[in-house]
Amino acid sequence: MRVSIVIPTKDRGKIFDEGLRSIVKATHGIDAEIIVINDSRQSTPTIPSEFTNVRLIQNPKSGVASARNFGASISQAEYLLFIDDDFLIPPQAISLALEIAEQNPQKIHLFNWVYPPEAEHKLSQFQFGRYLVAFGFTSVQGWLGDDWREEEVFELRDGASYFLPIKKSIFNEIGGYNEKFPHAGAEDFDFVQRAKENGIRFYLDKRCLLYHNELDRINLKNWLNRKKRAGETIKMAVHLGHERLTIKYSLKKRLTFKTLSGTKFVLFGLLKLLPNVRGFDWVYFKITNILLAVSLFEGYHKETNKEEK
Repeated sequence: MRVSIVIPTKDRGKIFDEGLRSIVKATHGIDAEIIVINDSRQSTPTIPSEFTNVRLIQNPKSGVASARNFGASISQAEYLLFIDDDFLIPPQAISLALEIAEQNPQKIHLFNWVYPPEAEHKLSQFQFGRYLVAFGFTSVQGWLGDDWREEEVFELRDGASYFLPIKKSIFNEIGGYNEKFPHAGAEDFDFVQRAKENGIRFYLDKRCLLYHNELDRINLKNWLNRKKRAGETIKMAVHLGHERLTIKYSLKKRLTFKTLSGTKFVLFGLLKLLPNVRGFDWVYFKITNILLAVSLFEGYHKETNKEEK
């Protein structure tokens, strides 16, 4: 068998269904197995009977890191391909990823991604959607910021596992994903840093475009909760020695964020008062950025806050 595709999933419903269909289509003509690891205790995805190369297995533990590790442990192929459950991939994506991996297993190419085309219109209709577009949350280019390059293929400082091909023997040498992280996010950073220590180099490859189909998560409060959880994972990464991720807060900022944390309802109230008119977007954006900073602070100092209370 040539490749084992590992897809962790948790309560994504239609989003997962659409992604799985695109993945199955992309495996046409490829000796591949697809291992879906269900990380939910609330729901179980349905796998169409015609998808004969797909296995659905319950995660015996909890969390995306353990789901990926478990999928890798039961895989049968020489190559692993980790794919997030909210990605739509074009037909050539898997064959191109394998071709690149086989040419040089020490170089991992992560494909470019953007939100699906139909998302553009939806996002333009409401303030938070316009905020996500304005601050670059809807594409790899936006996430990379100043690290973005115009070259078709360029090297990355860091990486992620949304579509990550890797030789299984190399994955085992790295030691898999660290399962100590409380939520998804920084486990990717930790894995990439350990991979780089093992001589692996990461690249952004624009020759293939993926669609990040997370339209079910475009809700301000849910998004802020995810950022709070991101703060927790960042703090865990710092505890594990990744000092580059340290967020330094002056005493003034700590006091300010603690005060804002207790009065967030006022900021949410102001957002509700703003009419959904582009002329007011600058106000909406400023308040949302404050809420984002407060959410990260709450997550990053979660243990401290508990101790202080």
